Amino acid sequence: MKSNRYLALLSAVCATLILFCSSARPPCAFAAPEQSAETLFQQGNDLYGQGKFQEALQIYSRIIAEDGFSGSLLYNLANCYAQTDRTGQAILNYERALRLSPGDSDSKGNLDLLRKSRGLFQEELPLVRRLASLLDLDQWTLAAGIMFTLLTSINLAGLRLSNGRQIRRWTGGLCLLMMAISSAGAFCQYRQLDEAVVIGNDTRLLLSPFPAASSIETIQEGRKLHYLSKHGSYALVEDESGRSGWIETNAITFIIEPADHPR
Repeated sequence: MKSNRYLALLSAVCATLILFCSSARPPCAFAAPEQSAETLFQQGNDLYGQGKFQEALQIYSRIIAEDGFSGSLLYNLANCYAQTDRTGQAILNYERALRLSPGDSDSKGNLDLLRKSRGLFQEELPLVRRLASLLDLDQWTLAAGIMFTLLTSINLAGLRLSNGRQIRRWTGGLCLLMMAISSAGAFCQYRQLDEAVVIGNDTRLLLSPFPAASSIETIQEGRKLHYLSKHGSYALVEDESGRSGWIETNAITFIIEPADHPR
């Protein structure tokens, strides 16, 4: 009796497997495998080397849409924009590449060369800004956090040595100095979160946020601006020389654009 029960159970299992296998769709023999990001990246590089900049641009844009971006990808994208005379987009992506890789000499060199060839004003950055650009915001913030943790640990431990007070004073002072430097670097990088690039051609900088407002000047494509506030479809911005005015928001793009940016 028990053997019959096991036999019936085994038959039911086999029948279920047969039904599942018969209803499952067989794989299509002609389905092409999806191209990896590395393969597409190499295709884009090959197209760029052949002078097919627009085609390469489409490949790089596809990779960004599907897999995200990297410093090298943004650098190649900027090169394509530069070769197709889209100065604003080229500068925007060089700047983005530098935010991901602050020490990348290729991105910085091409960016400086493009600005110079287009006659774009670029002020000499103060020493503090140049030092702050060595690391990104996350790295400076991490460094400040490590120094704060170390300083706290030193004070809590007490360094129970014969000359522990003197050692604690020197090491604590050094940690405090490094924490101050890291905090200053993080603050400088945080200030750059509101930087934008003009991507529109012959865009007007206005005295007030209205279409009929008087124009201060025609602001050149590729200029870098500092975002201050917004009114309607206009943004209050400040250029490198300290001059402020209103510009249409669709004429600028933030270098780093948070999802909750007030635009």
